[in-house]
Amino acid sequence: MRFEIKSVKHKHDLISFTWNDVGGFYNVYKDGKHLYEGSVAEFQDGEFKHGKLYHYTIERVENNQVVDVIAMQTSAFAEQKNVENPLQMLVMTTIVARTQIALSWERIKDVEEYEIYRNGDYIATTDMNKFIDRDIDVNQSYVYMIRSRRPLNKSEERLTSVKSAISNLFGILNPATTRKESAVETFTSVKSIGKLSEMLKPTNERVQEVANVDQWKFRYTTFLADEWVRNPNLLSLNHFFEGDRRGFDPNGEGFRTRVDIELAYGEKGDPMTFTKTVGTTIAYDHLKRYRESARASADGITLKRTDHQKGESGFLLEHAVGNPLTTAPKIDYEVNAVFRRNGTFDMSGYFDPAPHHEIYLMKGRGEAWQPILQVESRGLGFMSEAIAYHYWRCSNFE
Repeated sequence: MRFEIKSVKHKHDLISFTWNDVGGFYNVYKDGKHLYEGSVAEFQDGEFKHGKLYHYTIERVENNQVVDVIAMQTSAFAEQKNVENPLQMLVMTTIVARTQIALSWERIKDVEEYEIYRNGDYIATTDMNKFIDRDIDVNQSYVYMIRSRRPLNKSEERLTSVKSAISNLFGILNPATTRKESAVETFTSVKSIGKLSEMLKPTNERVQEVANVDQWKFRYTTFLADEWVRNPNLLSLNHFFEGDRRGFDPNGEGFRTRVDIELAYGEKGDPMTFTKTVGTTIAYDHLKRYRESARASADGITLKRTDHQKGESGFLLEHAVGNPLTTAPKIDYEVNAVFRRNGTFDMSGYFDPAPHHEIYLMKGRGEAWQPILQVESRGLGFMSEAIAYHYWRCSNFE
């Protein structure tokens, strides 16, 4: 019998789990705090905040030595969901053992199947809200992505019936797309899992080794990948716009907008700095001759800091930037994020599926940018308010 989690149950005021009783006695820790010691292979916890991720460690002990470890990350069930971002309050449970990585997630209403990717490669499609991976190497780290879709007319978003009807009309009037593409919401959940051999060390060893993170950096960029972009507004004399002529790159020079946020835990007051930059819009006529250029206002990019408790700070980032040269929908997105000094993060948001969106994170000083999400544009027409959003969430477990 493998030493693995047997069941996990979530209620509004309770998290409970059991594991295979393979002998010896057991320790249970939550975020490094020892909560249980005994021979019964189950534990219940009623002390938590809704929406927050907790790290549980279950140790099996024989002859006063820890001989095996299970690591689990989960959150409490929240009865009140955020209709603006359906992923933000959904429960996702990640279990790491020497024999498996198990993922389970709260079902998204009216979603029928989920695509699973590991380290960027497609590995499975399932109609269940769980996935177990046994083809693992304890000396490796992994990134899992769960992607799903839902018809816009099934959305929980306000005014969805009107938006769905307009979205279907958009698909009919735009032969470059389809009614299905414009009227389908996309959901992407990403879980970054650290090196398993480090995660499965006894708690006492991990406490001694884990160092606080004194700096977080966040970067969100929108850009136009093409050299030339045709104006979807047929009434405008600006027939083309100059694109940014690049692919995904955290340091790419051309962009429509860029937001940088830095959180410094190692400095007095844990300061958070916020930088917003808007690129120049350059327009051309039907022969691609220069007509005019301008820079849109950055006033539509706002940040609100959200402090939870000591060592847990985050923000609400709202973004709405238009085209300064023609009447057009704005580039809309929103991000909710929490960065903890212990090295864990949890971010969620949504955006129009245009233009290109790229999100990066840097943990610690002098480290490299870590890609969080890179999504290609589906055309400037998809910036319309009638089009279904792309919702996303990303967190780590280390």
